[in-house]
Amino acid sequence: MKFSGENVTKVFRALEDGGVPVWIDGGWATDALLRKETREHSDLDLIIPIECIAPAEAVLVELGFQKDDKETSVPTRVVFRDSKGLQVDIHPVIFQADGSSVSMHDDDTVDQKYVYVSSKSGFSGVGLIDRRVVRCTTAAEQIRQKVERRYSPWSPVRIRADGVSADLQDIISLLDVFGGEGHRELTEVMQEAKAAENPVVKAAEQFCLQHVASLSAQHANLSAEHAELNVKHAELVAEHAVLAAEHTRLVDEHAALRARFRGMKRSISWRITAPMRRAGKWIGLGLAKLKPIEVTNA
Repeated sequence: MKFSGENVTKVFRALEDGGVPVWIDGGWATDALLRKETREHSDLDLIIPIECIAPAEAVLVELGFQKDDKETSVPTRVVFRDSKGLQVDIHPVIFQADGSSVSMHDDDTVDQKYVYVSSKSGFSGVGLIDRRVVRCTTAAEQIRQKVERRYSPWSPVRIRADGVSADLQDIISLLDVFGGEGHRELTEVMQEAKAAENPVVKAAEQFCLQHVASLSAQHANLSAEHAELNVKHAELVAEHAVLAAEHTRLVDEHAALRARFRGMKRSISWRITAPMRRAGKWIGLGLAKLKPIEVTNA
């Protein structure tokens, strides 16, 4: 089922009116930036803050969509479908204090999830769909996604009916408009390159160096913080070991004293002196009750 531009703007407008922050991603984000529909789209990819998933679901339900629990995998994606077969894929993100965002994605190569970080500028795209202005990811962010996300642009699911990689074609289209004159020759080479040479990486490399450098700097900072935490953890472990040894020593000493006391209570001398101890106890109590004699001055 084709997801038309009219349906895109209908969903986008309803979410906005419902107070849900939303950005268009994926194939429709490319066409939004190009301001024309370059190919048919089977679904609509949306980026929404993870805390807004519930209100977004309420809006989509009013539009006739229902959540597909089999395809949904929170926090990676939330899938909705309507009776006509239209599909909306919501990709939840967590926004950081600096404006960047963090999201989870599937790594098909090892059947695990990994963290994907988007820069603040990656959400500053503005496009046009069905004559309506929409928010979307930028050209740089879209190309970077195709390089850094762990799927192959040459996998069967990424190849269109005409045998062309959808990712490759999107990059070519974006570079034609946003890449500048320096990318014209590279684009021509990409159009003639074979899939085995993986020209997607070559085309995107120059376009996303700044983003990669930023991520590398963030990784270096996190690695330094991790090293500091490891040192503090080692210090705490050593301190805990000392305290644990002291605790063991005190427990052993306490056990030894209790054993010694029990041995004394079982001894003959303890039994013989028991009456004396009781008498001393009573005498002590009696003396404690005596009142001091007050002496008056003559």
